[in-house]
Amino acid sequence: MRYLTIIAALAATSFAAPTPEALRGSTEWSPTLAGYFDLVYKHIKDARQRGGKPPTCDLSKASLPVAPTPLDFLPDYTLEHVAIGRGTQNYTCANATAAPAAAGAVARFYNISCMAADYPNLVPLASNLAYERPLPEDPLAPFGPTGLELSTHHFFSNGTTPVFAFDAPSSPNLGRVFAQKAGDSVAPANALQNENGVIPWLYLTSRSTTEGDIRAVYRVDTAGGSPPATCKDQPSSFTVDYAAVYWFFK
Repeated sequence: MRYLTIIAALAATSFAAPTPEALRGSTEWSPTLAGYFDLVYKHIKDARQRGGKPPTCDLSKASLPVAPTPLDFLPDYTLEHVAIGRGTQNYTCANATAAPAAAGAVARFYNISCMAADYPNLVPLASNLAYERPLPEDPLAPFGPTGLELSTHHFFSNGTTPVFAFDAPSSPNLGRVFAQKAGDSVAPANALQNENGVIPWLYLTSRSTTEGDIRAVYRVDTAGGSPPATCKDQPSSFTVDYAAVYWFFK
């Protein structure tokens, strides 16, 4: 079943807006889901009071969250796309006493550009909600109770090169980004953590091999993904679930 993603589509109809209780009953309830839909319902009410005007989806009005340690940002960057990533951070272990070594990540990204532009306070909750949900078995299917459309595949081409491939049927035409780390920041204290913490926010810049105009990628609103401190009781390679929001700039 597909769920609410475009608030104005409900707000502009003649039907009564669904209550938070009804939305909760449509899928497995969790505090994160409840908080998300409570906020959605407030946006619906506000939109209807304003006459049901549709959202603008104007990315020039979207604001990148500020990291606890501010990440570099060039004044001529132009926002092209915002997506939620859901997948795994990957790690390897040399021996039981070693610290896990990062070995890239694999994730699917889902389009939330209009959400970031028009309803930015939903975005952190949406990331936390994504973290709580498994990916659909169908790799091209919309994701989660909000029915988000697939936009990007994320993987690493080698140990230091994250790749963002806009190669799905529903992807925007942004090519394939080969990136490199240019900065990081610890996540905010209120970030959703696993038992070991939460992965940092990142600033990535594109490599010369990038296909398309994207110059920078920011990973923010992270949830989970952090490995244990040591490799005790871990296999030689393992994965840790994570979610995050990615902002793509040209």
